[in-house]
Amino acid sequence: MNRLSKTAVLASAFFLAAVLSCGGEGGVPSVLVDSTADTDSRDGVVTLREAILLVTGELAVTDLDSGEADNVNERPGSKSSDSITFDASVFPISDGGTISLASPLPALSTGFDTIDGSQADVLVDGGNQAFECFTIDSAENAIKGLQIQNCLVGVMINPGAEGNIIGGSAAEEGNVISANDEGIVIGGTDADNNMVKGNYIGVDASGSGPLGNRNGVHIQPEAQGNIIGGSEPGARNIVSGNKGVGILIAGSANTVIGNYIGTDATGTAAISNRMEGVWIAPGAHDNVIGGSTAGERNVISGNELFGLSMSGADVTGNVVKGNYVGVDATGTVGLRNAHGLVLSDGPQGNMIGGSAPGEGNVISGNGTGVLIRGSDTSGNVIVGNYIGTDPSGSEPLPNAVGIWILKGAHDNTVGGLGPGEGNLISANYTAGVHVEGSNTIGTTIRGNSIHSNSRRGIDNTDGGNGELEPPTITSVSPVAGSACPNCTVDVYSDPQDEGELYEGSTLADADGSFVFEGEPAGLNITATATDAEGNTSMFSDPFPPGRR
Repeated sequence: MNRLSKTAVLASAFFLAAVLSCGGEGGVPSVLVDSTADTDSRDGVVTLREAILLVTGELAVTDLDSGEADNVNERPGSKSSDSITFDASVFPISDGGTISLASPLPALSTGFDTIDGSQADVLVDGGNQAFECFTIDSAENAIKGLQIQNCLVGVMINPGAEGNIIGGSAAEEGNVISANDEGIVIGGTDADNNMVKGNYIGVDASGSGPLGNRNGVHIQPEAQGNIIGGSEPGARNIVSGNKGVGILIAGSANTVIGNYIGTDATGTAAISNRMEGVWIAPGAHDNVIGGSTAGERNVISGNELFGLSMSGADVTGNVVKGNYVGVDATGTVGLRNAHGLVLSDGPQGNMIGGSAPGEGNVISGNGTGVLIRGSDTSGNVIVGNYIGTDPSGSEPLPNAVGIWILKGAHDNTVGGLGPGEGNLISANYTAGVHVEGSNTIGTTIRGNSIHSNSRRGIDNTDGGNGELEPPTITSVSPVAGSACPNCTVDVYSDPQDEGELYEGSTLADADGSFVFEGEPAGLNITATATDAEGNTSMFSDPFPPGRR
């Protein structure tokens, strides 16, 4: 990085007055900070506090002394788009300079202003004095290239502040926002369309060690359209090492893409967030976590509690797609979350994965891959994912349980018959899909490739899915047998006793007899039954018999 020189040195007070009187003709209005102090006094140098007052119009250029005026180019103020930079001789790249705040900095209140520390080494320290260090009350501001620590909130974007950028995609534009109570808060109504990109949030400047906030990024209720991360590599945030949650979303229609959440900057070693990597909180709806391209993929791994959780009422319409959950950035090595994805106590109508290319998540190497629980948790869909393997589907990266549905969760769907809807659920240490409890009903499990799990591919226990009786296969060519009357029978083939290859489906008649006219390709034939209420049985015993 190059050292900054002071810009637009004014030869005299007369020349300054001339510039001001003509409205400025020397370029973009800017202020150079050349002091580590936190004062507002006429002492020949410009502090960060004074620079913000200048760009927001709370301090007039004409009130500066001649030494301070040397640091001002053009006519910054409330009606212009201004830039604050830092003198690299005071904030050298080699060892930096620290601004120790005595009180909160003035808010960026007039819009279109930039605080840019990317060409220097600037640490802003709140001294654990329980205040918000940087606040933004207006639109289209940017804060980049700083280290911000020991604040109640590192950066607070207040209600109504839109289109602000925290960090940046270019080299050195990202901030290090760590060791605060909350790193970044995007707060409330009309705090919309802000971007957080390229930052280290909860880790040190090297990206290799924890320096946690309590929570990393917090999007509050009513905040919409905000983007955390980006698809280009420079936009990736490292959100790790936080004492609570990495990214907490209580707002709606926000997007989280391209981040490493729970890992170091390489994506290959864990720096755990102690609770969730991502928490979609009660009331949050229509948020998107991940995407269908490699650049949009989040790595959500190494977290002590959950990789991602959705919990509570009115958590609807959220989509989690294309992410690596429980594996490193290569997809080939496990970085365990205690549970990968958790939907608990009320989420409804959310999508895990997708049928289009790239939309499936890799959910592997966790305690539980996907955990769905609670009597109000319903209507969620899990499609197109790799659960227990690497992204190729050929190498095992087991979860303890692939998918575990319990405690009254009902009417959820695992897989489907359309192109790309089936999940690959393989190599898990216990069951592929475990449905548990007498009130846990209506779990429809169809069209998946479920195989090579250490226990049952589908295991309905303690009344789960009504413990619907699986079919009995009595012959092949054609495949025929008996099942529950009027149930849908899905036919699979497998080297053992699960369902590696979905072959097709047929209907049982009123007395339960069924015939499937297809020609199965696999060694052993198995089948499941699904009744009118959406309960799917375990796999049948394989045919030929005796292969179990």
